Amino acid sequence: MTEQERTLIAGCVKSDKAAWDSFVEQYSALVYHTIRKTFVTYHVDLSPDSADDLYQEFFLAILRDDFRKLRQFKGDRGCTLASWLRVVAARLTIDYLRSEKTQKIEISDNVPGDEPETLDSAIEEEQAQALFRVLETLPAKDRILIDLYYRQNLSPEEIAKILRVSVSAVYTQNSRLKAKLREILRKSGSL
Repeated sequence: MTEQERTLIAGCVKSDKAAWDSFVEQYSALVYHTIRKTFVTYHVDLSPDSADDLYQEFFLAILRDDFRKLRQFKGDRGCTLASWLRVVAARLTIDYLRSEKTQKIEISDNVPGDEPETLDSAIEEEQAQALFRVLETLPAKDRILIDLYYRQNLSPEEIAKILRVSVSAVYTQNSRLKAKLREILRKSGSL
C-alpha cells in the first residue's frame, strides 16, 4: 500500500470530508467503468438506472458500518487500492446479476416456454455451474487473476501492472491456473 493510499484511507475512516471527496473523485470513474464492464462481460444489457444504482450502492457499501469494507483493505502482495476497489465493484455487480437471474428464473420456471430446452444448453449450464463452484474454492489470489483476465477482459500487461508482477508471470500464473482448473473439473467428472 502506498503512503498516499494509506493517508487517503485514514482520512476517510476518520470521517474527513475532504479525504472522502478526494476518494470519490479519484475512484468514481474506475468504479463506474468496472460496473459497466462487468455487465458487458456477462452479456447483460445495461440500463442506466441499474448502473447508477450499483454505483451508489458501491459507495454506500464503502461507507457502511463506519467504513468496515475500506478497513478490510490491507494492500498485501502489491495489491493497489484501485485493483482492490475494482474487485469489490465487480463482485457487487456480480451479486446483483445473480439476484436478478434468480428472480428471472423463479418467474420463468412457473411459465411454460415456447421451445423445449436443448440437451446442449442443459449440459453447458451444468458445466458453467460446476466451474463456478470450483472457482469459489480457489485462493483469493487465483480468483483475482481470473476476475481481471476473464471477467474484466484486461490485457496481460494491464494485469501485470495491477498485480505488480511481470507480464510473463501473468502468462505463467494463468497457464498454471487453467491446468489446475482442468484437473479439478476432470476429477469431479464435470469436464
